[in-house]
Amino acid sequence: MVASGNQSGSCSMTRKRVLAELSEELKAITLLRRQLDRPVSPGTKAGVAMLGVLNRHGEMRVVELAEHLCLDMSVVSRQLAHIEQLGLAVRRPNPTDGRSCLVSPTDAGREVVAEVSRTHVRQLADATATWDRADLDALAALLGRLRQELAHAPLRPTAALRGEVEGADALPQTAPR
Repeated sequence: MVASGNQSGSCSMTRKRVLAELSEELKAITLLRRQLDRPVSPGTKAGVAMLGVLNRHGEMRVVELAEHLCLDMSVVSRQLAHIEQLGLAVRRPNPTDGRSCLVSPTDAGREVVAEVSRTHVRQLADATATWDRADLDALAALLGRLRQELAHAPLRPTAALRGEVEGADALPQTAPR
């Protein structure tokens, strides 16, 4: 598929409207996906993303886990303690650096990730039951392309986060990542 529109960086109003609509649809899908994670296991909603990263990337230092999740270490430590108590993850001393720990999912943690994945696939199967294969293939290809493009795009804080809009001074200040 060939990209259309002005390649100079400026967008026509129609393109801007389509991009705004796409942004809203992606937000709505993100919210729906979060709702799917709720019934998996009591108390694990916050840890599902953490378990997913550990399951995909394997054992890692807590600081690396925080980086993968784009979360503060204090948040990750608190969530990690909770999923450890539930028996879903385990920490062990780092053999190459005694100051840090390595964390990995337990078998129970991997099962939570598998159940979340099965739930997501079932939901997608139900929602797209009337779609033809070509539409599914096209959607998967375009979403994959979008994910890759976004992964390589420079991060730009919103005007509100830069303090350029009225009321932005009331927003909490955070350090750039």
